[in-house]
Amino acid sequence: MSAHIRGGLSGLDYFKKMIAGQAEPPPMLALLGIRLVEAEEGRVVFAATIEDKHYNGLGVAHGGFAATMLDSSLGCCINTLMPPGRRFTTLELKVNLTRPLTKDVGLVRCEAKVIHVGGRVATSEGTIVDSKGKLYAHGTTTMIVVEERRGRLEP
Repeated sequence: MSAHIRGGLSGLDYFKKMIAGQAEPPPMLALLGIRLVEAEEGRVVFAATIEDKHYNGLGVAHGGFAATMLDSSLGCCINTLMPPGRRFTTLELKVNLTRPLTKDVGLVRCEAKVIHVGGRVATSEGTIVDSKGKLYAHGTTTMIVVEERRGRLEP
């Protein structure tokens, strides 16, 4: 997310505005139809419905769809704890795909929770489940702090 979009808001305040429709979602999430539906300190939930546009040549959602959903939720749950001007970005992402995502699955939810936040590094974990709680993917991330310096973001 760009510094000008989040402005002087904390991560949590920015996400609350997004949920309320007062801030646009990042273009990648809009493109894939992934929506932020819940945000609180150290936790977020994204939701999406698998569509034809998510399919790969094998007739299931591309693994990148689940990876994007996890990467977004894993980063955003950490960013809910960030004050204005301080954000984390992905340093490492681990995704486990446990079963294929198809249109038949319906709505899926990706919930992520913070494990640790330090001065330079943070970690979180998340899951993608259907409406019955069946697991489709899970993952973890390590993130590194980025702060505004001289008008741009730097690690």
